[in-house]
Amino acid sequence: MRTTTATALGLLLLTAGLTACSGGSSSTPSHTDAEVMCEKFVKNRLKSPGSARFPGVTDSDYAKTKVLSNAKPWKFTVTGVVDSQNGFGALVRSNYVCTVSTKNRTSWHLDDMDMHQR
Repeated sequence: MRTTTATALGLLLLTAGLTACSGGSSSTPSHTDAEVMCEKFVKNRLKSPGSARFPGVTDSDYAKTKVLSNAKPWKFTVTGVVDSQNGFGALVRSNYVCTVSTKNRTSWHLDDMDMHQR
């Protein structure tokens, strides 16, 4: 009986912890959510998306995220850099500015993207 109760309590705590970590479906999206989505949109524009590396995503020297709207639809601008191979296989660094928005945290919209090589 104790094992069953302990297992049920453990599962309950694990579920609560996962819900808190994910923020739940009603909470506002974070800077990290916007950065991850911008990385996906940036990769879609690269010649070699598999080679993409985003140095220092959490380093303020490389990535900066600004909240443009705190209400639905939430809107963010992410400025960063990506290292990837060009069409000739050479590694190049590109700057990007990505503006994304979301109404529900599950579907994101690319509002604007500007990319250029350094």
